[in-house]
This record gives sequence, C-alpha cells and structure tokens, in this order.
Amino acid sequence: MDTIILKKLLSGMTLEEKIGQMFQVGFNGKKVTSDIKEMIEDYYVGGIIYFRRNIESLQQVSSLSNKLQILSARKRPGLPLAISTDQEGGMVNRLAGGTHFPGNMVLGAARKSSLAERAGRAIAGQLKAVGINMDFAPVLDISNNPLNSVIGTRSFGGDPLLVADLGVAFIKGMQEEGIIACAKHFPGHGDTAVDSHLDLPVIECSRERLEKVEIYPFRQAIGAGVDSIMTAHICVPALESRKGIPATLSYSILTDLLRGELGYAGVTITDCLEMKAIADNFSATEASVMAIEAGSDIVLVSHSLDKQKVAIEAVAKAVKAGRIIEKRINQSVLRILRLKEKRIGLKSPPVSDYRKINKKTEEEIAYEISKAGVTLVKDEDNLIPINRSNDKKVLVIDFPLKRLSMAEDD
Repeated sequence: MDTIILKKLLSGMTLEEKIGQMFQVGFNGKKVTSDIKEMIEDYYVGGIIYFRRNIESLQQVSSLSNKLQILSARKRPGLPLAISTDQEGGMVNRLAGGTHFPGNMVLGAARKSSLAERAGRAIAGQLKAVGINMDFAPVLDISNNPLNSVIGTRSFGGDPLLVADLGVAFIKGMQEEGIIACAKHFPGHGDTAVDSHLDLPVIECSRERLEKVEIYPFRQAIGAGVDSIMTAHICVPALESRKGIPATLSYSILTDLLRGELGYAGVTITDCLEMKAIADNFSATEASVMAIEAGSDIVLVSHSLDKQKVAIEAVAKAVKAGRIIEKRINQSVLRILRLKEKRIGLKSPPVSDYRKINKKTEEEIAYEISKAGVTLVKDEDNLIPINRSNDKKVLVIDFPLKRLSMAEDD
C-alpha cells in the first residue's frame, strides 16, 4: 500500500481516532473485560500489551487475541490492533504454555548470529500463532554495570559489537516471520545501578563513550531496518542538558539524535509511563503530552484504566489548545499505519491459530542454544572435563532460580 492510500486513510480519521492509535494499553484479565472494551470502543486505542496476568494457555490467548481484533474491527474497520508483549526469552517470558527460550546472555555466550536469528524466528512463530504481532525485543542494552539489576542477563553481553551482531540477527529472524520487532531501551539502559521501575537512573558518561558503546547497537539495528524502538526512562546529561528530563521525554534525544543524526524513520514507543522513573516525577497527563512533543509515536500505559483515559484525553486537549499541532499527530499515525500495513495488514482483522505452533522444532532450537551457551567460568585446578576413569560418583547440585527483576511482569 503506497503512501497516498495511507494518507487517504489518515485523512478519514477523526482526531480522537488518530490519538487512540498512538496509545498501547494493558488490562487485567484473561478474557475481554469491560475496561478493555471501553478503551477500544470509546478511546480507539491502537494497541494492547499482554502480561502474564492475561495469559493462561496458548489456546486461551489465541482466542483472546481474535476476540479483541474482532471488537476493534467492528468499531473501526481497517485499523487492526497492535497486540504486543515482552517475549525476550530467559527471565522475561510471558507466554505460558509455549517453549521457554534461553535469554540473551545465553545467546551471547554462544556467540553465533545464526542461533540469534533462529531464536528470533522461532519466538516470532509462537507469537504469531496466538495473535501477538509485536514483540518488545530484543534488548540492545550493553551489560557493562554489574550492579544493574533490571538488565543483567537480558543483555547479549558487554561487547557492543557482539550485542549489535546478535541483536540485528534476532531482529532479522523475527521480522522475516512477520512480527514487529522492537529494539530497546534507547539510548541504552546498561550502565546504571538503578532500576527505572523504581527510580530515575542517571547515566554519567561522555557523548563520545555513548556513541561508541551504548548507541552503537541501535545504530546498527536502524541500518538493518528495525521496525520499532522503545525509549528508556533514564537521564543522560551528555545528551539532554535539562536536569531530570529522561530520554522518553527528551526532544534532543528522540528527535535531534534518533531521527536527525541516526536517521531513524520507524516507529518509536515509550516504555510504560507508570514506571516510577516517570510516575514519581511527572503526572500521567503531562508525561504523555511531553513524550509526544519529544517525538514518541506510541505511548505505553500498561496498568491503570484511569491513567489511560486521562492520558489520552490530555493529548486531545493539548492538540485543541495548540500545544501540539495536529501535523505532529499525523506524522506519528502515518508511521504507525505504515508499520501495521507492512506487518499486520489493514484489510480483514488478523486471525490466529495456536495449533500452528511447532513445539518440537522450537524445543530443539531452544536446546541447541542452551547447549551452545554453556560456559566454563573458572577451572583453576583443571578439573574439567571430569575424569570418570576411576568410577567415582559425581554430585551435581541444582536449585530453582527466582526471577528478581521487576521487568518480569511490570
């Protein structure tokens, strides 16, 4: 579909419909609830995000996705929902009942871009079969701070070249399978000891260092045609001179740097505005308006119905008051429509079928990645490989690991 047709579609939308396309929201429940029904029918939201609270089984989530798409199509034909989740593999794994793929650090240890591409493709296949068409993955943050509790093993590693190589391969596999990939968290959330779910981190390093390390994987992903980029709730004084203004709300970072210097033409989306890095410093209404002023195309409000409503209403008021010009709204909506047409289609509502999942093949890929990622950390006494010639018994101790990051379901 060419730009002329998309612009014609855009011209036929009301202001409220256009603003709705710029919001992705979450809800509580494994079935269509009155809350999410209201957000689709009365607020025209363009996207839904799933968490574990929404997913019981592959069959259930496939049915839920189909019902939400039908509901949206009845209200506004030709504008399918972007249904998203965080299916990174490893510690952030939303899809109950699906194959649990190893996380990015395992792929980093394997150091094979072919495996990263296969992981992206396989995860995309799972998501597609249950009606999820957008994945907030891969994480392109560099693991260069051992005190970072929110990224950690979600990163491919500490080498920007490796992170870029594996990230681009993952994106390729996912997008070739028809799922919207989302590189995160721009301009890089790796070098912080503060979890942005809890507070507002500050990254104190030079512009030169940012270019060589944190920004490098994003530059490579942009060159490879990544569909979307998620912004980080972090302060970066070298990129934004105003104190206390996070990247998500920074025109200097999202427009001057990302759009201007890096030449990114795809869709940008905020991390959830209910995270404390934002919520403790800005109201939902002001943060939503500032995010769009900064250059965000999609605003993510994952939890509270009341905050979702007032955020959308605040953007509409800002347009009517002249604070945000409608041309700015049109720019974002055109990018969103172009992406939806490319990956989802704008004609009939998409239909999912969980029975298309090939669990045997997925488990084989997951096992191959796990095997390739096994790493010997230390062996000062040269005990590996273990000598079994004297038939001594070997004791192997295993224990369940607890997920400690708030990113797991927030």
